[in-house]
Amino acid sequence: MKVVDGIQMKRLDQKALEEYKIPGIILMEQAGMAVADEVLKEIQRQEISKVMIICGLGNNGGDGFVTARHLFQRGIAVKVRIIGDVARVTGDTKTNYDILRKLKLDIKMLLDLQDIEKLSEEMPHCSIIVDAICGTGLNRDMGGLWKELIHVINRSGKYILSVDIPSGVSAGTGNILGNAVRANKTVVLQLPKVGNINFPGAEYSQTMVVKDIGIPKEIIEQDNLNISLITQEMIKRILPRRKNDTHKGNYGKAYIVAGSTGMTGAAMLTCEAVLRSGAGLLKVAIPQSLNSIMETRLIEAITVPLPELKKGVVGISDIEKIIKTMKESNVIAIGPGSGQTRELEEVLRNICEEATIPMVLDADALNSLAHRLDILNLLKTTAVLTPHIGEMARLTNLPIEEIQRNKIQIAIEFAKKWKVILILKGARTLVASPEGKIFINTTGNPGMATAGSGDVLTGIITGFLAQGLQPLDAALAAVYIHGTAGDRAANRIGEYGLMAGDIVLELPLAIKEIVGK
Repeated sequence: MKVVDGIQMKRLDQKALEEYKIPGIILMEQAGMAVADEVLKEIQRQEISKVMIICGLGNNGGDGFVTARHLFQRGIAVKVRIIGDVARVTGDTKTNYDILRKLKLDIKMLLDLQDIEKLSEEMPHCSIIVDAICGTGLNRDMGGLWKELIHVINRSGKYILSVDIPSGVSAGTGNILGNAVRANKTVVLQLPKVGNINFPGAEYSQTMVVKDIGIPKEIIEQDNLNISLITQEMIKRILPRRKNDTHKGNYGKAYIVAGSTGMTGAAMLTCEAVLRSGAGLLKVAIPQSLNSIMETRLIEAITVPLPELKKGVVGISDIEKIIKTMKESNVIAIGPGSGQTRELEEVLRNICEEATIPMVLDADALNSLAHRLDILNLLKTTAVLTPHIGEMARLTNLPIEEIQRNKIQIAIEFAKKWKVILILKGARTLVASPEGKIFINTTGNPGMATAGSGDVLTGIITGFLAQGLQPLDAALAAVYIHGTAGDRAANRIGEYGLMAGDIVLELPLAIKEIVGK
């Protein structure tokens, strides 16, 4: 499913108007009807019938006027409150406002703080509040009267339904513009907005229902929109069903360079995830002094013990053995628990120079890159990078706060500049491609914010690449299934006690849930 920001949505609206000659008032009618239907569902569920619709002066307010008319026609008691002077209302919004006046609905303007105070006194007598104040065009902080209005709405304790996006949430980023309505449900028109999906805006949208308002599918398909949601249907198409007449060689040879003294757990979790995601054969290069630990725990993997100049870490003296094993493999992953050493930087440089198979760079490999990002210029193959926000800050030399505010744009720019697939991990993990496409993942839960969770993700990506998936497909499938496995684990044991190993155990069941037996 495609996702848009405010500018892209406006462009789609304009194309519907200009190229397909669909009058704007028809789109507004469809939007208002869709919202009215959702209000009626809530009325039936709660057996209540008093609705207050709070409208702005733009098209979002026009959608609210249409909603009011349809509810009124159904015999629902409706109050309409408008923030601002209705003399400024124009176009299709004015047409729908004029209809309400002729129907003699209860309409009042909110022009000052006294009007807001009166509104707060009215709210206890209503059961549902519809927020049709600001739509996707909002690009400044909600201040003054608008800010106070939102405070009153949020304090009301009533069921709140927002039209398209909660007022005060940036449609393009999900950032909160001063203050925002906390909706129980958001009726999203035509396509989800970035602000509906990305945090913190996603918390304000709560339940999200997407409604078609009649923009032709051809317009959406032809517009080359660059943001998409990762969906189960998408992943089901990506993951191939297994044939009966196969052997382990059909499912690829994975190779991992991981682990150091005190960090063998990271290597183990990565390896277990590789195997649980279906790779046929796995080799793990580990410092020689840690080999017995790995062999005891990972009986299904082949270990490649590396001689050590410095005890417990991979060094440049191991590079020939690493390169030789890499050339016998279908994918290589580097970094989980490898330790932050200058030698690892040299190991990474040599691997990037020699590799002709897909690569996954995580954890300490990313920390090494942060010192020598130009190593990426040596790549002859596709690399998948998996930073969390802190690692991304080190890679880009940008403040964490700036990345949080502009995650999508920063991810796209990095992937395009360095010609890599970037997985920016977080509450809404992003996958960015070198072509400027970006995908948003919605699976997963707060319980997955635990040590080792990222190592599991690296293992899943590696496992899928070993099986021959294209790097972008492997990244998309991995983040979605990683989140699904985490959700399964949380449903079983709760979020508080969830550990990375629980995600690994749920991996095969998550894959089965998506692709079947």
